[in-house]
Amino acid sequence: MGTRNVEPFIEAGRTLFSLGLIKASEGNLSTWDGEELVITRTGCELASLGPSDIFVGTLEDPPQAASSDLAVHLAYYRQRGPGAVAHAHPPGTVPEGAPEAGEHGAYAFAGSLAAAVGQIVEGARRE
Repeated sequence: MGTRNVEPFIEAGRTLFSLGLIKASEGNLSTWDGEELVITRTGCELASLGPSDIFVGTLEDPPQAASSDLAVHLAYYRQRGPGAVAHAHPPGTVPEGAPEAGEHGAYAFAGSLAAAVGQIVEGARRE
């Protein structure tokens, strides 16, 4: 596996947290370049990501401790191709009693993590 560039993940997590779009261990982030899947681990806090919170795998062999929303991330890449997925929980987007994993909150797919986070921010501003 290649080396992980954690800086885009750290910046994306801090942005989502600072704008109140996630708290505690909510949300997750991933990128896929057509070969390597890079994804945050389940239960990590995006506001304080470090190298040990980000795993590398492939679509066919994803990391074992990947985000609990791994299936959603894989579906985006299989449908749309390479890019980045950001998942956050802007206020009012997660129904009471929603399951931990699956489509809830706000997801965005774009060419980079910064662009995906930008889509979530714009969506939250419109609400």
